Amino acid sequence: MEADGIFVYGPMREGGRNHAWLMRTNPEGLTAAHAPGRLFHLPANGFPAMVAQEEPSQPPPGAGWVAGAFVGYEDEEALEGALEDLDPLEDVEGGLFTRMVLPVVLDSGHRYGAWIYVFPPDRLPRLEREGVELFNGDWKEYLED
Repeated sequence: MEADGIFVYGPMREGGRNHAWLMRTNPEGLTAAHAPGRLFHLPANGFPAMVAQEEPSQPPPGAGWVAGAFVGYEDEEALEGALEDLDPLEDVEGGLFTRMVLPVVLDSGHRYGAWIYVFPPDRLPRLEREGVELFNGDWKEYLED
């Protein structure tokens, strides 16, 4: 699957503390979307972590889907430039997050491939012990509650 953009689910979403960092990458637009995974809030760190999983049989929203935004770019070069700018923020080189392409479903029903910053699956046991699983998949809603 090729990536057509980036999917953000945490502090880079609109209203989040890192949204300005995302906007400096000059995206063409942002639209509500969902990606398949499990979402955890990390109280000690103050940010969420997503672990990718197989796409649920039921369409989003619901169990097994993470809420966020699909971020589109003018072309592949603009997308690559954005990733180069965002990778240090997500500490990809240091191994905090890894980046992978997953399917995303826009609220309109359209489907795309998107780069998503996720935690590796081998960290799942630690997330289950130390994190708060957000079964509705929406970190922004969790913070508002």
